[in-house]
Amino acid sequence: MKNKIALFAAVLSLLSLTACKKDKENPTIIIAEPINHSEHSIGSELHIEVSFEDDRELKSYHIHIGNEAGDHMPEFDLKFEGDITGKTYDFHEHFVIPTGISSVYYLHFEVTNAEAKSSTDKVMLHFM
Repeated sequence: MKNKIALFAAVLSLLSLTACKKDKENPTIIIAEPINHSEHSIGSELHIEVSFEDDRELKSYHIHIGNEAGDHMPEFDLKFEGDITGKTYDFHEHFVIPTGISSVYYLHFEVTNAEAKSSTDKVMLHFM
């Protein structure tokens, strides 16, 4: 009888450990384009290519142009966001660079996974 109780306790412990697999990793952001400190001509297209990855499940992303602190800049109205699923998501977009903008902006990226863990990254862009 003691062996059955010990076996039951061992199985129960093993099941509770495997059932509670928590996501210990933050999602990752892999920016292919544009590269940090790249130069772009006003009126041309800005090419954005980025991959979001997570070891469990992705939930959402947000991309925008702003200042270094991440504040959105209304004169450069570039903003993309959406809900996503799966372990990987590839984002690809082209955006025409408007006239009348300053010379330096930051392209900000944020991705969140299903466990509400998020990662951020940014690249500095120069406009001529």
